[in-house]
Formats: sequence, C-alpha cells, structure tokens
Amino acid sequence: MNSTLSNILLVAGREITTRARERSFIVSTGIMLAVIIIGAVVWSSLSGGESVEKVAVVGGDVSLSQAIEAGGDAAGQRIDAVTLPDPAAARARVADGDLSAALVVGPDGRYAAISKNGMDPTIEGVLRGVVAQHDLASALSARGVDAASLPPTRFITERTQEAKPDQAQRITVALVGSILLIMAIMMGGLMVAVGVVEEKSSRIVELLLSSVRPLQLLWGKILGIGAISLGQVVLIGATALIAGKATGLLTLTGTATAVFAAVIVWFLLGFLFFAALYAATGAMVSRQEELNSSSAPLTLLVMAALYSGTFGIQALDSTLIQTLSWIPPFSAVLMPIRIATGDTDAAQVIGTLALMIVACLAAVWIASRIYTLSILRTGSRIKWGEVAGMVTGRK
Repeated sequence: MNSTLSNILLVAGREITTRARERSFIVSTGIMLAVIIIGAVVWSSLSGGESVEKVAVVGGDVSLSQAIEAGGDAAGQRIDAVTLPDPAAARARVADGDLSAALVVGPDGRYAAISKNGMDPTIEGVLRGVVAQHDLASALSARGVDAASLPPTRFITERTQEAKPDQAQRITVALVGSILLIMAIMMGGLMVAVGVVEEKSSRIVELLLSSVRPLQLLWGKILGIGAISLGQVVLIGATALIAGKATGLLTLTGTATAVFAAVIVWFLLGFLFFAALYAATGAMVSRQEELNSSSAPLTLLVMAALYSGTFGIQALDSTLIQTLSWIPPFSAVLMPIRIATGDTDAAQVIGTLALMIVACLAAVWIASRIYTLSILRTGSRIKWGEVAGMVTGRK
C-alpha cells in the first residue's frame, strides 16, 4: 500500500514539475490573470460604480432638497440635491451637463423642471412625487394642519417569493466558475491525453511500467495534472474575487466565496470524470494525429455541458435544465449556478453530488480497463468495438 501510494505521488510530482515549468502554461496563466485585472479596472471605470445624479433646486427651502434625496433613495437612484440662487446659472449648468436636472420654484408657486435633452424617467418621477407631497404639506400647513400629525397611510407590501439579495453577483461568480471549470477540463484533460500519447509513441511508457504499474501511472498522471489545473483555477478565481472587490464590482465577498467553494467541489468531480476518460482516449491511439478523432466524443460532451450552463442560466426553472442538473456531467456545470441562485435545496445538492460521484467511479473503472489493456499496444487506432469488448471483459 505504501509503495503504491509513493509510486502514484512520484508520478504526480513528475507531472506537476514538468507542466509547471512549461513556458506555455506560465504565459497562458499570466495572460489570463492580466486580462481579469485589467478587465475589472476597465469595467469599473466604464460603469462608474454607483451612479449619482445631481439635481439643482432654485427658490426652494432645504426641506425640498432633502425630500428629493430621500425620494431618490426610495426609488433606488442616488440623487445629490444642491441649492442654487440663480435660475440662469442652474439652466447653464444643466446645458453643460454638470447637472442632470434643475427644479425651479417660481414666485407664483409653479415648478419648472429643466433638463438638457430629456429627463431621466426615474428623476422625473422623484421630482413629481416630491413636488406633490411638498404642495400637500404646504396646503395643510396653511390651514393649520400639521402633516406629521396625520395618521400614516395604511399601505403594506407583500412578496410572492423571498427576495434574493445580490443574486446577479452570485450568478456571475457561479457562471464564471463553471466556465473556468470547462476550460480547465478541456486543457487539463487534453494534457492527460497528450501526455499518454507522448509516452506511448516514444516508448517511454515501457520504461515507466518497469517500475510502476499501469494504474499507478494513470492515477499519478491524473492527480498531477489535476493539481496543476486546480491550482490554476483557484489562482484565477481568487484574483477575480479580489479584483472585483477592489474595484467595487463585487460587494458580497462572503457569499461569493461560498459559491466559488461550491464550484471547486464540482470542479474536482468534473475534472476526475473527464480526465480519466481523456486518458483512456489517449491510450487508444499511438500518434498525436489520431488523438482528435479518438477524443472527439468527449469534446462534444464537454461543449454540451458548457452550453447547458451558458444558455440554461436564462431558464433555470425549466424542466429540461432541472432534469439535466441531475445527469452527470451536466450537473458539474449547472448545480453551482442553481446553488448560487437558491434554486435548489439540500436534498437536490446531496442527490446530484452522489450521482456525480457514482459517475466518476464508473468513468475511472472504464478508463482503467481501457488504459491497462491499451497502453502497450501500438499500430493503428483501437476501434470502438474493441473498446466495448475491453470494458465488458470480452478482451
């Protein structure tokens, strides 16, 4: 047992050292990190963070400005109301774009709302509501009635569903994490397959198998490349979380981190599933040129899982997406998104996780059979009929 584990760790360490020193791996990781950081900075600067609209009040008292700011907060739009003494100055600043709008209170009690080329509907709604409320309070005061002494309006609100705060951010984290999962699977899985073909075509595998068993070599390769791919995903994901928090694009760090942790769990299972099968496809051929044809079904399955997440996010409550969420390997992409949106429960999470584990065990068993019986075979590519015979034990 100790020798088996040490052999697996030895092969895994060899894979980690070899892949980590590859120039292409270092350069590609650096480019992705730079793109994430620069993209977060550019996106934040273009979006401007939280938008603040400036509105001038001319001829009104301080309470009118305060009411406008409070009305903006209630409408979900931050408004900075400033008091100006001159209507001409306010009009000029609106024309220059320094102000979003100006509210001028005339001596006859009329109000004039000034905008440059059309007022924002939210700001217009806030101004109309504040003016109506202000006039009502003034009319009541003129008749000796204090508006504050009136009983509050009997108006309540109800929801058919509980609110999900920062849902968009959580969906974004889960979707980006799922895309990283697919990228890691495609790159890492192909690394496993290419590595198997390289060792097989150069006959290095014959030397390796004189010291370790086939399954030890297979597991060491999967664990080594899996560790490199996981480290890359964690590094990229952590950089994205930090960049999003630093630029203000991401505000719910705790929840975002929890969602990303769920993505990591599904990454481990998804990578194990595909990496084992990619290793089997690599063992089926003896030349790099034949690898694309042998791994084509797997590549199609990976792309189908990716599309199920990117397009299914628009209809997570549909019967198709909920069904796919239970089917491995689609669950590796869809379940982190459903967890992020709260569109699932503990029973579904545990159930889909159990099914994915069973699928991984089946994939590892199938890959082990194919790898053990094919790794030393050279010549033409092994046909799928022969592969079926290997799996069923007929060959």
